Amino acid sequence: MASNHSPIQVLGAKQNNLKNINLELFPGQLIVFTGLSGAGKSTLLFDVLHAEGQRKYVETFSPYIRQFLETLQRPEVDSIKNIRPSIAVEQKNTVRNSRSTIGTMTELCDYFKVWFSQVATFFDPDSGKPLKYQTGESLAADLLRKKNSNVIIGFIAKKPKTLPSKEFLSFLIQAGHARGLHRKKYCHIEDLIHSGWEKNELFVVVDRVTTKKENKDRLTEAISVAIKHGHGLGEIRDENGNTLNLLYEGLRSPSTGHKFSPANPSAFSFNSSIGACPKCKGFGKIIEINPNLVIPDESLSIKEGAIKAFSGKIYGHCQDELVRVCKKEKISLNIPWNKLSRNEREFIWQGDPDYQEGSGKWYGIKSFFSWVEKKAYKMHVRVFLSKYRGYFECPECAGNRLKQESMHWKWKSCTLPELYRLSIDDLFEKVSSHELSGDPKSDLAIESIKSRLSYLQDVGLGYLSIDRSAKSLSGGETQRVNLTACLGSSLTDTLFALDEPTIGLHGTDVDRLISILRALADAGNCVCVVEHDEQVINAADKVIEIGPSPGTNGGKISFEGSVAQLLKSRNSITGQWLSKQSLPEFLHFPKRKIPKNTPYLHVSNASCHNITNLNVKLPLSKLVCIAGVSGSGKSTLLHNIIYEGLTSSPTCGQVRSDINFEEVVLIDQSSVARSPRSNPVLYSDAWGPIREALGRTESAKRLGFSASDFSFNSGNGRCEACSGLGYEIVEMQFLSDIQIPCNYCHGKRFKDETLAVQLGELNVLDILNLTIEDAVPRFKDFPKTNRKLSSLKKVGLGYLTLGQPLNTLSGGELQRLKLIKYMTTLKKGLSPSLLIIDEPTTGLHLEDVSQLMSCLQEIVANGHSLFIIEHHSHVLAQADWILEMGPGSGKYGGQMISKGSPVAISKLKTPTGSILSGKGLGRKANTKNCINRKSNVLKIEGARENNLQNISLNIPTNQFVVITGPSGSGKSSLAFDVIFAEGQRRFMESMSSYARQFVEQLGKPAVDKISGISPTVAIEQRVTRGTKKSTVGSITEVAQFLRLLYARVGTQLSVKDGKPLSIASESEILLQIEKVLSKTKPSKTNPLFLLSPVITSRKGHHKPVVNWAREKGYEFVRCDGQFFQTEGFEGLDRYRLHDIEILQEKWEDIPSKQILKNCLKNSLKLGNGRSLLSSEDGKTSIWYSTTRVDSANGESYPELEPSLLSWNSGRGWCKFCRGYGKIYQWMKDDLPATGKWWKMEDGETCIECKGERLNPISRNIVLYGKGNQKFSLPHLLQLTPEEIIQFLQNIKLAQRLQSVATAIVPEIVERLQFMKKVGLDYLSLDRETSSLSGGEAQRIRLAAQLGSNLSGVLYILDEPSIGLHPKDNQKLLLSLRNLQAKGNSLLVVEHDPETILQADYLIDIGPEAGRNGGQVVGIGKPQELNKLSDSPTGNYMRHGMKHPLLGHWRSLPSKTKVNKSDNWLTLEKVNFRNLKNFKIKIPTARLSVCCGVSGSGKSSLVRGFLFPAVKEAISQKKPHLKLDNGTIINGNIFNKVIEVTQNPIGKTSRSTPVTYLGVWDKIRTMISSLPEAKAKGFSSSHFSFNIKGGRCELCKGAGRIKVEMSFLPNSFVQCSECKGKRYKEEILGLYWNSKNISEILDLTFEEAAEFFKFDHFLFETFSIMIETGLGYIKLGQMSPTLSGGEAQRLKLASELALGIDKQKHRKLLKSKPTLYILEEPTIGLHTLDCKKLILLLHRLVDEGNTVIVIEHDTDIISEADFIFELGPVGGMQGGKLLYNGITSKILTDKKSLTAPFLKKVLD
Repeated sequence: MASNHSPIQVLGAKQNNLKNINLELFPGQLIVFTGLSGAGKSTLLFDVLHAEGQRKYVETFSPYIRQFLETLQRPEVDSIKNIRPSIAVEQKNTVRNSRSTIGTMTELCDYFKVWFSQVATFFDPDSGKPLKYQTGESLAADLLRKKNSNVIIGFIAKKPKTLPSKEFLSFLIQAGHARGLHRKKYCHIEDLIHSGWEKNELFVVVDRVTTKKENKDRLTEAISVAIKHGHGLGEIRDENGNTLNLLYEGLRSPSTGHKFSPANPSAFSFNSSIGACPKCKGFGKIIEINPNLVIPDESLSIKEGAIKAFSGKIYGHCQDELVRVCKKEKISLNIPWNKLSRNEREFIWQGDPDYQEGSGKWYGIKSFFSWVEKKAYKMHVRVFLSKYRGYFECPECAGNRLKQESMHWKWKSCTLPELYRLSIDDLFEKVSSHELSGDPKSDLAIESIKSRLSYLQDVGLGYLSIDRSAKSLSGGETQRVNLTACLGSSLTDTLFALDEPTIGLHGTDVDRLISILRALADAGNCVCVVEHDEQVINAADKVIEIGPSPGTNGGKISFEGSVAQLLKSRNSITGQWLSKQSLPEFLHFPKRKIPKNTPYLHVSNASCHNITNLNVKLPLSKLVCIAGVSGSGKSTLLHNIIYEGLTSSPTCGQVRSDINFEEVVLIDQSSVARSPRSNPVLYSDAWGPIREALGRTESAKRLGFSASDFSFNSGNGRCEACSGLGYEIVEMQFLSDIQIPCNYCHGKRFKDETLAVQLGELNVLDILNLTIEDAVPRFKDFPKTNRKLSSLKKVGLGYLTLGQPLNTLSGGELQRLKLIKYMTTLKKGLSPSLLIIDEPTTGLHLEDVSQLMSCLQEIVANGHSLFIIEHHSHVLAQADWILEMGPGSGKYGGQMISKGSPVAISKLKTPTGSILSGKGLGRKANTKNCINRKSNVLKIEGARENNLQNISLNIPTNQFVVITGPSGSGKSSLAFDVIFAEGQRRFMESMSSYARQFVEQLGKPAVDKISGISPTVAIEQRVTRGTKKSTVGSITEVAQFLRLLYARVGTQLSVKDGKPLSIASESEILLQIEKVLSKTKPSKTNPLFLLSPVITSRKGHHKPVVNWAREKGYEFVRCDGQFFQTEGFEGLDRYRLHDIEILQEKWEDIPSKQILKNCLKNSLKLGNGRSLLSSEDGKTSIWYSTTRVDSANGESYPELEPSLLSWNSGRGWCKFCRGYGKIYQWMKDDLPATGKWWKMEDGETCIECKGERLNPISRNIVLYGKGNQKFSLPHLLQLTPEEIIQFLQNIKLAQRLQSVATAIVPEIVERLQFMKKVGLDYLSLDRETSSLSGGEAQRIRLAAQLGSNLSGVLYILDEPSIGLHPKDNQKLLLSLRNLQAKGNSLLVVEHDPETILQADYLIDIGPEAGRNGGQVVGIGKPQELNKLSDSPTGNYMRHGMKHPLLGHWRSLPSKTKVNKSDNWLTLEKVNFRNLKNFKIKIPTARLSVCCGVSGSGKSSLVRGFLFPAVKEAISQKKPHLKLDNGTIINGNIFNKVIEVTQNPIGKTSRSTPVTYLGVWDKIRTMISSLPEAKAKGFSSSHFSFNIKGGRCELCKGAGRIKVEMSFLPNSFVQCSECKGKRYKEEILGLYWNSKNISEILDLTFEEAAEFFKFDHFLFETFSIMIETGLGYIKLGQMSPTLSGGEAQRLKLASELALGIDKQKHRKLLKSKPTLYILEEPTIGLHTLDCKKLILLLHRLVDEGNTVIVIEHDTDIISEADFIFELGPVGGMQGGKLLYNGITSKILTDKKSLTAPFLKKVLD
């Protein structure tokens, strides 16, 4: 059933053999691609559809991450519209991660750990008894069972060593304790003070209670107090002071008192640092030295080198030391190792117990390896160790992978690893017995477990266990596991591409597989399957057949339509096969009879895997099929029992044959290596005779070639440059690698002289280009070749060329090629052979199966025996005899359940019988596990991430949904931490584990269930604009692509003379010199010299170099252009620069090719890869180089890599400015100590690179364009997007490099066009992003993401209206609607009223921030929410904000004598970016707002000119300051100027809001003043978590510990010592007003204001935080977790806090006012918080300060005392003053673009 969503449209697909295919696919459909093998099915699905879907989604990641992901090439297609993110479920296993199991692949482990933590019981490791989790209430209930007993409840108080006894007892009294136990009597503590008590501890009485029901509350309270004051442990004693019981909360052993952690899902995960075994890190195995590798041959003696590790040169001295020790200990050196006594071997392994370094005693093999492992940082040591290491079961967890404590939790006597080891069938049966609780949330985990287990059963994998390592699965098993994982992930609107999922499945299992495929499609996915199976084709919604023939004659759509139409189609070969019902015909076709005297293969008492004591006999000289369901034991019988029994010593049972076989051949399921160096004629062993014939030809003999030279894999005939590959691979980093033709052989793979040899008018390349069909008659006189090629032709591969690389063949083609290779080895007329084949029909169409069966029948007809494992009904029906294994899989299989002819089997009620009778084919798919058809909602259940309060909601898909609510209420937690994280995580599971480690891995969010989710793309809020190195080019990714382009196709110029470097292979240089020689024709009058440069531009007399040349036999050298004899050389001027070349050869005529070749080789070797060909008259002077060497000066140049063109890399940046393009003050210490550098101003352009940021080599890499125009990367980045596009579309490249440019240039052009689309084409790409306005930065970022052609994606945007003028916001909303129209869903976190009103659906999170938020206040259409009285958003939308909030605007100061008054700040003649002679006067002590369209010049004016100008005026104390780019008047009237940015206030967990505000020191001092603190000698420093003293030293005061997990992202776990509280226990024992230091840090600012209301300064400071809307933030919250808006308001609060009178009554000194500059402070603020911010700004102004705000928010603008608006547009046409004046007058100003939007607010 198709969905209503936009279809995927393919137009003009021309990939490989596809013939301009057009196609339309609908989500919600099961689509089958079928056709003959090699026709182009996989090309269309995987190389076109999947490649584009995966490529487009991967593009949403950063370029850095993309280089690690499997990036597929851009397909050769005109266009693909509405493509969905694609996941390929292929027949291959790429998993190499030992952590991955079936359980982790299907998320079963995730659900099991949750469920197990709910139902398991803990068993005391000491007593073996179950333990109960205790609380104060449960302990009181237990006590009440002892009715009317008098009990004393108390705790042990331990006296600090440094504290006197009297003071200790006094503190107990002050704490409210009255009685204690002393000498078995309870007495008053006060009496103990006078009695001289001097013990170290005292039992303190909390209460004496009688255990009555009415005393329950009293008991509970007493128990809780005792446990608290006893640091987790209290006691119950009797009247005599005897201990009756221990009191504790949680899990504790009553016998040992050991405390255990409560059940936690993470404790049952081997991928979590909390649950994983600490020794093996959750692998279950450890790497250790393997004794069998150290001593591989125990029959050798010590003298003969039994200890292999001591046999090498490096550690050979250990052998000598061992020999010396053995002689001393009288251990024989000559008897075999296995004959030595146990004690002797133990001594050699373990060493002398008394060994110490330098003692001369034997250290032992074990200690030797321990010593070697300390040097494992060295590569050769790691290589050495790898030879002797092996994997062993972890001794600590015994392979269970979990820590010991987790193994004490059990359910029904089973630990979790024991459950994992059960087969899926057994596990399903066991967990099905668990009764549901009736609570949907509690039952969610077990229901998910059951459904996923049933999915695995449905695809025939019930015999596996979920702890089975993923890397041990076969390709088919991996595909089916991944298929169930896809269904379990509940992804929707995704393209799933599957490659023959029925491979390995019995026909009776196929209907259950179909139900899985149908469920995926019904979830709204586009499920595309390459398949030949009849049942799957019959179940399809749509069938697409590619044909009509394989190879070059295919690639067309032969049929497209429904199954009913397929059966009637005359053009479809698939339809013809399906319609004629061939099975009954095959079934009753005459078979070979099996008379009584038929020879048999006898299997007796065979046992292996799931087969036990099997006795069976199989007829020989017949076609025998072994059938049965998956996992029934078929492969075990044929591979492990029969094949191994006939070819090696039988270990699984007795195997006897009535026939002596010539050979036994096994063709298993191993895939053919898809190597470009192999081809059909090589793989089938048909090439040898042809190659030998080529070697026997006269021309080959004349040229000195032998048969071995006609190979592109070895020999002298292949092209040396590409080693016979025909191409070179260009690495493209974050794009797919590209093959370009070899520059020397142009893809021919052989040398020209090799190609000159012909065999019957064809050279070796022509022969390899023949099709098999053409080659068969041509090589009829080559028996072996003809036999092999004829067999290939018989199975339908005649269309392949002999030299077609195997990596271009389809799965079906490779399968047939493999079969023929082995089948043609069977010799006719000799003794019969046995051929065992495992599923030969894999990847074959019904037509191909028919051709294959003819070949197989021919083999049997020649007297051979054929045993086949097969599920294909056509093969089974044509067999002579069938043996069926079963009845089930795994332990339920392994038995013979039927045997006989196909007709006899078809009459039985076995699985194979039902298939042959037709009853098992074409059945309706089993839908018992199908999920519901897509409901068009994203369903979230139980979200608890961060402050979310277990919320559940349904979000409509394909709509524009806005999430709003107060700042900090949980909006982003829901949108990003839950929805985005889960959507991306589920899609990323389809990527390789290698690739996933480079992606910022998002953890599984705290949510019960999410269903109906699409792949997600996040466009997060970025208010920071990058570093000074960040440019427009880098944030648009254009710079990254340009670097790649320059590195791969750019030309390196000489830094010295600007000429291109000459680089070529030796063979290429040889050809070039031959051309020069033939053109110049050297003679005696004008000879040519071959010279080798040895000295280039170097001072010295150089006599040693020339003398060395003379000793080597060279007679002449050329020095500075003049020739000198080496004999008697007197030297050169040692103070001048010289060039010296050695004369290699002087040619007066053209030399022979061999002489030339030898001379060139010597010349290049002597010249270090350089050589010079020069004439005597100087007219010819040509440099040659095989390396990147500048022939002008001999300088070596590095290989071109993108990093060489990056100013962020040390390889590429200018060494003076380090890639900044400017010199800053902090750099000067590292600059040359010359005046020109030290005289430079801070921020002045670098005089070395002229601001181009790169070093000289990097600046001299160029591209050539039209008219030989050339641009380096820095020069190209100075252009506008349009100019760059024009240049790139006309770049000149060699033909072979065109494919590289074709892959990169479209990516660049696409991104540049995005810039044009959003009106930013005026920006040059080298513009610093820090200079961009907020609107420009936001539009660039949005343009890159929103320009994608993806469909079916859930885009999650965080406040996209940031930085946009209301006018620009309208354009943004239109772009978002266009994105939605493509079939995408939009989830936008937003506060902007206009965006909220235009939403289709609104979710209001609140009602407040922090722990008071996280709830769904309202949900529905905006109009519905506006009516809700308890919705802050609804209230604002109904009533708005009344302006001005203060009731009036401040009047402006008089403008008379403005320049002489400090009431106005004047800017004149400002020329900066798009500001031209700009002039404005801004009032002081007022709230001024700068507004205008994005890019109009607001940031340039306020942040770019005003801010640094005022700073300079204050510094110089000048009222009138003239600067290079303008003049400022009255800039010196301020005490300081502060730009309050949204940059983070701290980057580590040690930075917190309370430390930033500067009040933490005061709080620490207060607590350190406690009497108990003083008594213990604690100062305020002991209450700091940043220094030693009172902090927990295990976590260094961080409260958490970083744990590195192999192959997993590093994680932080709560510190086990302090439990996340940061401090030592003695510090936490000190309480101020019932709260310790950690609990104070956990207070919110609202709670802290109440807690510290007794302190004026603290109360006022915390009140300011509440005023700014940050009352929900905790004092100790880690600073990196704050948003940009929160950080900005915290900075404002800290500024306001400076004005608080710390002494309350002290009169503060009046200082100059401050100028505050803020850019868009409303980012991230709800209207409620916006109101608080406005009042805060007014408060700053009321204190005499000046506030200038760059803002688009109409509420902020409406509050301004003074408005100045810039415009009218962005870019160079902007920068003009449209309005300046009071707020009320702007409403009538016709020039103002802001006025229309202000009217809506102020009217």
